[in-house]
Amino acid sequence: MLKYFLNLWPAIKLVINISNSKAFKKNKNILSLTNSNIAYIEKCLKIFSIFIKATTKLQAEKYPTIYYLVPKVYKIYTRLESIRNEFNVSLLPLPYIIYIY
Repeated sequence: MLKYFLNLWPAIKLVINISNSKAFKKNKNILSLTNSNIAYIEKCLKIFSIFIKATTKLQAEKYPTIYYLVPKVYKIYTRLESIRNEFNVSLLPLPYIIYIY
C-alpha cells in the first residue's frame, strides 16, 4: 500500500497544490509531505518488504514450509543488518536490568 502511495504521491501533491478547494487551501501544510517524510516512508517500505517476502513464502499451503523457516529467518536478520548499516543506525544501549535475589 505504501508502494502505491509513493507512486501516486506526485499526482496527489499536484492536486493539493493546484486545487481551489477551501479544504485543500486551509490544510495545505498538514496535507503536504516534506522530502524527509517521503524519504522516511521509503526507508520503512524497504524494511517492510523484507518481511513481506518471507511471510509470503512461509504461508504456502501446497508444500511444507518448516523447511524454509531457518533460512528465511537468517535472511531477514542479514538483510536487516545490511539496512542498519546502509541507514547508518546504531543500536540503542539496553537499560541495565537488576535482578534481586
